[in-house]
Amino acid sequence: MADRILAQYEHEDALAAAVHRLRAKGYRALDAYLPFPAVEVEDALIGPALTAPSRLPYLCFVFGVLAEGTAYALQWLLNGYLYPLVVGGRPPHFPLAFVPITFEMGVLFASFAAVIGVLWRGRLVRLTDDVQGTPGFESATRDRFWLEISAADPAFDPDRTRADLAETGALRIELPEVGP
Repeated sequence: MADRILAQYEHEDALAAAVHRLRAKGYRALDAYLPFPAVEVEDALIGPALTAPSRLPYLCFVFGVLAEGTAYALQWLLNGYLYPLVVGGRPPHFPLAFVPITFEMGVLFASFAAVIGVLWRGRLVRLTDDVQGTPGFESATRDRFWLEISAADPAFDPDRTRADLAETGALRIELPEVGP
């Protein structure tokens, strides 16, 4: 069974209209492949009711706080407990001496979480995708617009989805070859 269906459109207005019609029929797992950015298509794909706030800031905060706690605990363990040095009459555990490294580790790990989160959510960690083997898909980089409906969509039914795509005026409807 196919895990997605692709439909090709001649121009961005046709693709945006198709997305609106499919959204009205209950489809939610839609994606588009375009040769250039198109605001109309982006607005149609996102839709007003489908935008959810990102959880990435919370992830960055959690990673930052965990890194800060770990950095402070490690400094305390090494400099304040296991190998204490009395320098200039200050106690071995002097919190102000630990602030720079603690802060830097929090920022470093929060930024790692941000970069990895953006790459993961943007699906940029993949080197290739099964849709690239679809016949004619190379036109997505030149002059054609493609719409993808995932099989994970609750409204997905292969036969009904093909009929719905044909109603929207798709030039062609393809099933991508699933790799090994």
